[in-house]
Amino acid sequence: YKIARDWAQQHGQAGMIGFEIDPAVHSVRFDYDHLRQVMVNLLDNAHRYASRHLEAIQITVTYGDEVALVSVWSDGARMDQTVERHLFEPFFSSESRSSGLGLYISRELCERHSATLTYQRNSRIRDSQLHEGNEFMLTLTRLTSSISAESDHNTPWQASLY
Repeated sequence: YKIARDWAQQHGQAGMIGFEIDPAVHSVRFDYDHLRQVMVNLLDNAHRYASRHLEAIQITVTYGDEVALVSVWSDGARMDQTVERHLFEPFFSSESRSSGLGLYISRELCERHSATLTYQRNSRIRDSQLHEGNEFMLTLTRLTSSISAESDHNTPWQASLY
């Protein structure tokens, strides 16, 4: 939540993002700086393709017994099938000014932290109407009280989603 809120303030897009956040505070098995990098990439992409309506980008955080689900949805147009097929490949981009590494690096960071990053076309409510959009879903391993934060060399593998 903090990452998305800070991103919105930095880009002057506070009203453009809607939040649906489970109020419980849980930690996940993910380095905070890496999680920030993944979220900023997803938010930058969402902003690039979203309309400029209020809540054109929506962030949802929910928790299961062992996972935290973070969704970044935007009301952007349907992707061309070629783009969708190569979405997470390195150096693939539908824009000439892009390196084509953002989603690839994001997925690699997720795999390093035992998380997943997936894409689907999905519908959400915006302006009291159902709108189709692009949704990226992070599935993160939740740390429970019986699991202590692990470390990999000097990397803290614990981040709070609030």
